[in-house]
Amino acid sequence: MSDPDLEELRQQTQRTDRLDQSRVEDDGDDLVEELVEAFEAIESGEQAKTFAARDESVTALLAVLANHDDELAEVGTSLQQALGRDIDSSSLDRSEIVRLAVRLGLREAAPSYLDLLADASAEHARRNV
Repeated sequence: MSDPDLEELRQQTQRTDRLDQSRVEDDGDDLVEELVEAFEAIESGEQAKTFAARDESVTALLAVLANHDDELAEVGTSLQQALGRDIDSSSLDRSEIVRLAVRLGLREAAPSYLDLLADASAEHARRNV
């Protein structure tokens, strides 16, 4: 394979962010501030702490996993490992599986937004010390 062919293959297989990073950078400060305000609304009870998603397939999977502790632990610890977290199967339930899966999805598909969330969480904590 020649160098141009190798470079073309690299470009085809290179992981790319699905979101326009320049847009995230331009709007970053505004989004962080909005996220801080959302944290405050959640703490004050103005906004719910939970979110819902409608997905028959995922709902079916979660229902089955809830009845099979070994499989639930396998999925959960895989998610924890993929996120670089300490493995703790005792903390796993359906809700934790969803939280971990959403975070992993954000990290893989929209890492800039996960970074904004971390910045907002830190700013919110700083303001409320």
